[in-house]
Amino acid sequence: MQVISSIFTSRMISDYTIYNDEKLLSLLINRDDIAFSEIYRRYWPLLYKHALHMLKEEDESEDVVQEVFTKLWQKAATLKLDTSLGAYLYVATRNSILNFFRKNQFHHAYLTDIGQFLDQAQEITDYRIRERILAKLIEEEIERLPPRMREVFELKRKQNLSYKEIADTMDISELTVKTQMNKAITILRTKFGNHLSAYFIFF
Repeated sequence: MQVISSIFTSRMISDYTIYNDEKLLSLLINRDDIAFSEIYRRYWPLLYKHALHMLKEEDESEDVVQEVFTKLWQKAATLKLDTSLGAYLYVATRNSILNFFRKNQFHHAYLTDIGQFLDQAQEITDYRIRERILAKLIEEEIERLPPRMREVFELKRKQNLSYKEIADTMDISELTVKTQMNKAITILRTKFGNHLSAYFIFF
């Protein structure tokens, strides 16, 4: 990509290597090309490894990661200061891989569930980034639950209501509450497996 090669040849990144992700992000938002170069240097190997694990092809993996960084530079000014840089890049890479699979109509051969991506996230050294990635994926999956099932699940999770209290609130039977809750848990466990246990305690 021309934008990336021109940035790398513009200036040396020098002492930018000592900056943490939060500082680099604030500089990136202000279109600092050296900050972008340091982010690229810091995250390229990790994201490429993720892509290669899923795509099995070096050229396609390079294209996917290159696209992620090109879009990062293009959208830099719109990012928020509280964005987790590692989580943002990882999710962007995941989405780019999924788009590649959809376009090539063979993603089912490689993706049986989102958990495969989570297994690879262990390479990310900052555990807080891993937690944010996992939390984001779980929340996205909860949003995809059928409306009544999601409502039951959220009343239990966020308000810690009993099955009877949920039944009264929603004007349904306790058996229906229990059934919907069990289905929600099954769906989430199918997607995330053991990764789910660190975030929820089910009753």
